Amino acid sequence: MTTAETSAAPAEDTAPARNRPPRWWLLLGRDRAAAVAAVVLTAVVLVALFGRLFIGDRAQRQDLDASLRPPSLGDGVYGLLGTDVLGRSVLARLIDAAATTLSVAVPAVLCSLLIGSAVGLWAGYHGGRRESVAMRVADVILSFPSLLIAVVVLYVFSPSALNIVLILAVARIPVYLRTSRAEAAELRSRLFVDAARTFGTPGRHIIHRHILPIALPTLLTVAPDPRLLLRDAHRVLAELPRHRDPAAGRQLGPDGRPGPAVPADRLVDHGAAGPRHRAHHRVRDGARRLGPHRHRPRPALAADAAPQAPRCLRRRPPGDDPVTTTPAPPATEPALVVEGLCVDLSTVSGTVRAVDGVSFSVRRGRTLALLGESGCGKSMTALSVVGLLDPAAEVTAGAVRVRGQDTLRMSAAERRKLAGPVLSIVFQDALTALNPVQPVGRQIGEPFRIHRGLSRRQAEEKAIELMTRVGIPEPRQRAKSYPHQFSGGMRQRLLIAMAVALDPDVLIADEPTTALDVTVQAQIMRLLRDLQDERDMAVVLITHDLAVVAQRADDVVVMYAGTVVEQGPVHDVFTSPRHPYTRGLLDSVPEDAERGRPLPAVPGSPPELSAVPPGCVFQARCPMVRERCVSERPSLRGTGDGRSAACHFSEELDRA
Repeated sequence: MTTAETSAAPAEDTAPARNRPPRWWLLLGRDRAAAVAAVVLTAVVLVALFGRLFIGDRAQRQDLDASLRPPSLGDGVYGLLGTDVLGRSVLARLIDAAATTLSVAVPAVLCSLLIGSAVGLWAGYHGGRRESVAMRVADVILSFPSLLIAVVVLYVFSPSALNIVLILAVARIPVYLRTSRAEAAELRSRLFVDAARTFGTPGRHIIHRHILPIALPTLLTVAPDPRLLLRDAHRVLAELPRHRDPAAGRQLGPDGRPGPAVPADRLVDHGAAGPRHRAHHRVRDGARRLGPHRHRPRPALAADAAPQAPRCLRRRPPGDDPVTTTPAPPATEPALVVEGLCVDLSTVSGTVRAVDGVSFSVRRGRTLALLGESGCGKSMTALSVVGLLDPAAEVTAGAVRVRGQDTLRMSAAERRKLAGPVLSIVFQDALTALNPVQPVGRQIGEPFRIHRGLSRRQAEEKAIELMTRVGIPEPRQRAKSYPHQFSGGMRQRLLIAMAVALDPDVLIADEPTTALDVTVQAQIMRLLRDLQDERDMAVVLITHDLAVVAQRADDVVVMYAGTVVEQGPVHDVFTSPRHPYTRGLLDSVPEDAERGRPLPAVPGSPPELSAVPPGCVFQARCPMVRERCVSERPSLRGTGDGRSAACHFSEELDRA
């Protein structure tokens, strides 16, 4: 770690204890309204649970002489709400009714929450036919009124509390199923879910560890409105021929129907129920704000901040030894071989070819750079290699060989065994590639739990060792912090630590220095180089930065419009390019521009994938275009010295 980085790192960690998010009860205490609402709801639940222990048989004790007495304290606290037509205490009946309703409502909510959420998360994560079947089942359930189902079931089968619970649970399952399905469908495309897949996390673990913690606050906030649930429970209870238990807020008369509403009943129905419902909504809103993914991010301290240094294609940072083009190692099996890779992408206008016949190989200990403009297919190629393509994309041809095995022909279980120990990836946006609701130490240790069967404590110790290796200050304390509490450079180090945890043979770095200042870029690239030397990894580096390629890569593959237009050793390609596109990129370096003149640039823009010309893909921007370029597409052919180019006139460009 450099001096600038070492001196800056402690500034980020001056108070690690303050970086830890406060406990939920402390956050709840800061919102007085939510705290009061929580106390009210807690009191209601406690009275419903334990009230029968104190009221005894007062809810059923009749006294016709005390019929319809107004509220008074003459009979003690049980006369606070008066009596009903049979002289029974309304308060005692209300407490007894609350216990009855709670015994039905709580199991119904829990059953519907567990079943609906489990099915919805499973269907939303996997998508496809499973998602369609789950949604059609939910539509069928919603098409029948719950009260009608209750009446039919209770008259066909024996009326019981279990049947009531099942009816209410089935009626609420579609609500949780739809909500959880929507959450899982949105989260499955997040970068941290892709990062979990890259080291072989099974689908059930991804749902449990990465999707459920984020979706849970939303599922809790869609809990049924108490008024609706109590209304349904009351109606179902009223349909029971032999049921004579009190209903919440209203008492039943001798004939089993709701009795006359005395003023005290109206007070309970509309006066007490209103605050209770408002308290429920207040706590529900507070729970949504206090969910693990709702922590308000604190401004990250710029631990990697340092004065920017000028970038230069042919000049390296001061004090950094130049990286010479080392001779290729002895002829051994390459760590990664990509042969004729083709990827089709489904769009609104039809199917287009996003990657067309890409081939390259890289050996252990060497770095291969994929270079080109945005949209040329670099990241699509990398995602195809690691098996993280979007469902709209499909590999139609080619092979990806790792350790001599074609990963494109492997089953999902076989690929998971290679993900992490053999093949890994570092994404460009570290903030979205890390799970926002899990401490970083747990995330870094997850590969050890999946592939090596370590316990959580052992995995966290391994994570602390990795954090120390990649330069995280005070790793034992910082392992309990969350991603938003780190600066951009530190987050990138965490992502690199996770990627190299299992010593992979091949590491794909997809623009790992994006949005970082130049000094931090040099530190991150130096860290990758050190880890590569220690672990003898093959690195595939995806970048737009010509200076990074010149300083850190051994070989380069230049891509344009989804095809390879030139490849070879970096020094040779940058010194003597043999394709007009490569020459245009090199000429666009600001260092070579003349003062007072516009910066040189390649004219035009890459073609749309749906409108790639039949001849040379670069013909519209090429200064050397000729008639042959329009009618005939050049093939990638060798030009000697381990180089190849896709240009009809590469020899002419070389001579020039």
